[in-house]
Amino acid sequence: MTVLKDKPVWLRIVIVLVIAFAFASLALFFYQSIRNFFKFAQIDFTSYVRASGWFFDGDNPYQAATRRYLYPLFLLLVVYPLTFLQQSRLAAGLSIALWSAGSLAAFFAVLGAVWKYLYSYASAWKALRDNLLPAALMVLMLHPFLQDEFLNGQVNLYVMSATAAFFVFLVRDKQFAAGVMLAIAASIKISPALCLLCVLFSGQYRAAVYAVVTIALLTVILPSMVNSQSLDYYRFVYDDVLPRVSGSDIALGFNQFSIVGTFSSLFSIHWNPLAKVAVLGVLALGMTVPLKGMNSCRMERTTPRERFTAFAALVSIIPLVFPMSEPHHLLLHTIPFLAILAFWRDLIQNRKNLLRDGLSLLFLSCVIGLQIGHGLKDTPIRLLSLLGIYVGMIWLLVRFRTERRSTDVPAI
Repeated sequence: MTVLKDKPVWLRIVIVLVIAFAFASLALFFYQSIRNFFKFAQIDFTSYVRASGWFFDGDNPYQAATRRYLYPLFLLLVVYPLTFLQQSRLAAGLSIALWSAGSLAAFFAVLGAVWKYLYSYASAWKALRDNLLPAALMVLMLHPFLQDEFLNGQVNLYVMSATAAFFVFLVRDKQFAAGVMLAIAASIKISPALCLLCVLFSGQYRAAVYAVVTIALLTVILPSMVNSQSLDYYRFVYDDVLPRVSGSDIALGFNQFSIVGTFSSLFSIHWNPLAKVAVLGVLALGMTVPLKGMNSCRMERTTPRERFTAFAALVSIIPLVFPMSEPHHLLLHTIPFLAILAFWRDLIQNRKNLLRDGLSLLFLSCVIGLQIGHGLKDTPIRLLSLLGIYVGMIWLLVRFRTERRSTDVPAI
C-alpha cells in the first residue's frame, strides 16, 4: 500500500490497525444486518418488502400501523423481486444479505468515483485501492450512521450513491445521465431534489428537465401501471400520514435534529403539510444564497475541488432543512465528509498543522460532535454540529475564491 511508504514503524502499525478496525466494523455490520432481519417487524427493510407486496397485490402500501412505509412508490418497484425471497428463513436472510451487499458496493463506489474525479486517477478502483486509509477514516467518521443503516436495512446508502452519481455525471456534462441519477435519488427519498439547485447554478438546465420528467415517470406513471389506485394512495399519505409525521416533531425534541424539527418541538408547532413544505423551501433557498453568490458550481470558472465542495455544501443543507430523526439519515454527509478529508489532505501535503488551522478544528469538532450526539440524542449537539459543517463548507469555498483571485490564473 502506497500509504505505508516512508512511514515510521509505529505509524505503520497505527494505520494498519485503523484500516483493519474499519473493515472489520463493516463486516460486523453486514453480519448484524442479516441476523437482525429475523426480527421481521422491527426494521425498515420490513416496511419496504411488506409494502411492495401489498402494492403489487392491489392494496394500500401505506396502511401499516407500525414501521409504516413513508416514501414515494418507486422504491416498491425496486424491491419487488425481494418479496419472493420471504418464504423461508434462509431465503429471507439471503434477501437482506443482497440488500446489504448492494449498500456496501454503493458506498465504496462513491468513494472511488469522487477520488477519481478529485485526483485524476485512471479508474475508481485504483483511486479506492490507493486511498485505503482515507476510506477507513471515512468509515470511522460515519461509524454510528453506518451501524444504524445496516441494523435497520435502510436505503440511505443507495440514495447517497445516486446523489453522488448525479454530480459525477454533471461535471462531465452528461446531463441526461445526471438527471436520471438525481431522479432516482429523489424518487426514493424526496430530499435530494434540493440538488436541482446545483443544476440551476451551473447553467446545465437540460439536466433539470431530465430529472423532473424522470421523477414523474418513476413516482407516478410506472406505479400507476402496476396499481391503478396509486394516486389515491398518495392522497392518503397527504390526508393521513403527513399530519401524523409532522406532529411527531413535537414529541421527538432534539432527537429531531433538523432546524424545522427542533423549532417545531421547542415551540409546539403543529404544521399543515403545505405550510411545512413552504417553510422548508424558503429555508433551503435561503441557505443556498451564499453558493449562488460565489458561482462555485460554474465549471468554466472553478477547480474540481471547488466544484465538489460547492456540491458538498449543498448536500450539507439537506439534513438541516428536511425533518430528520435517525442517525442513518446522515449518511448523505458522506459527500461533505469527502470534502473535509480532501481539505485535511491538502493541509498535510502543504506541511500545515491540522490543529492550528481554525477551519480544520471546526470540522474536527463537528465530526466528533456528531459521534457524541449519537449517544446524547436529547441535546442539540447534532444540530450544532451539522450547522458547523455547513458553515465550514461556506468558509472553505471563501478560501478557494480568495486563492483563485490572488493567483488570477484561470482554472483548468
